[in-house]
Amino acid sequence: MRLKNTGKITVIPVSGLANRLRVVATSIKLARESNKKINIYWQANKYLNAGFNDLFIAPGSYVVKKPPFKYSIWLIMKSHSVKLNRLSKWYLKLFKFDYIFLDAMAPMVWRNKIDLQKEVDQYEDVFICSCQELNYFDLEDYKLFVPKDELMKKINSISNMFRPNTIGIHIRSTDNEMAKQHSPFNIFLEKINGEISIDPNASFFISTDNEEYQKELLEEFGSDRIIFNAKEFRRDVSKGIKDAVIDLFCLAKTSRIYGSYNSSFSWVAGRIGNVPVEILKK
Repeated sequence: MRLKNTGKITVIPVSGLANRLRVVATSIKLARESNKKINIYWQANKYLNAGFNDLFIAPGSYVVKKPPFKYSIWLIMKSHSVKLNRLSKWYLKLFKFDYIFLDAMAPMVWRNKIDLQKEVDQYEDVFICSCQELNYFDLEDYKLFVPKDELMKKINSISNMFRPNTIGIHIRSTDNEMAKQHSPFNIFLEKINGEISIDPNASFFISTDNEEYQKELLEEFGSDRIIFNAKEFRRDVSKGIKDAVIDLFCLAKTSRIYGSYNSSFSWVAGRIGNVPVEILKK
């Protein structure tokens, strides 16, 4: 049995919606296993213009707040030039954390050079700022993410159209070059056609950041097969992020998901719904 410690973990998840959720899920497990308090700070910005509490019901087990000014300043430094990035490292040291984990250290976790739980266990005051997959989570912790009532009503309205065999399709393209290169649109067309040849009654929920792809699938396969959320595609407005939550949780309610390469969105949807995910690649 692991020796318990006290202290706290300060977490700032960054990047897109799914990236942030998986960092939060990892940090919740780290805090639970080390018997530490957890402070989670969620910053709205032009890449994700919505606060956590605009999207999700506040769970009883932890609180997610806007970052205080001192951390907001650090995030600005971190996101700018190399010169400011160096300054940000100096600035972060002023907070006197016992252990700091940043994105650049993620490969050390993947290669088993860092045991993150062991590091968190032995230090009193821990700081985590990341968007990376740390391969450390419990599926139960994803159940803590419960969309606000207005979003849940839309999720239920869409998923009520699903058949028992409705398949989730997640196509990433506009802001992810690796996804476009390794999981091009035509590979999803082939997969949908293949599924229809196996099951003529197959239907599909489409989640994509490319409106043209959505239109093409609707024209190709018809509204009796293709289900989607009529959404705002921009991420720099609150509605666009709320629609991303709707897409994510609708994918989680499908029978299985065909997803895009190098996209956390596909995997996080699978974890939320505990449904299988297959990444389509050339």
